[in-house]
Amino acid sequence: MIRRTFLSSVSTFSSERERKGEGIRHSLTDGRIRFALTAGACLFALVIVLKNILLVPESRLVPDIIVYIGLYTGFSLMYPVTIHERHSHKINNPALWSALIVIMTLAIIVFYALRNGQKYDD
Repeated sequence: MIRRTFLSSVSTFSSERERKGEGIRHSLTDGRIRFALTAGACLFALVIVLKNILLVPESRLVPDIIVYIGLYTGFSLMYPVTIHERHSHKINNPALWSALIVIMTLAIIVFYALRNGQKYDD
């Protein structure tokens, strides 16, 4: 009995069903992975839009991006916390958190676009 328990805990896959469930397709169904990918894509898109389209100077962009990385990291750390807490299912929905990240990214872009009419300090 002890030997069987020991071997099953060391074994990487306990059954054929688990072996088939692993992979990229299985990982994308996890809300945490989709949310992290969405946050990363939004941050990447934000940098591209601010630097190449809105032409924000680098002296202004670098400190702001550091702040935005902190914001996105905060959102990314709060989402798993809400999953483990006993909240309503609406708050635990990864689509809601992904939508919040997209809306936050669009709000930052709109802020810079409105500010782009004014001259930057540089």
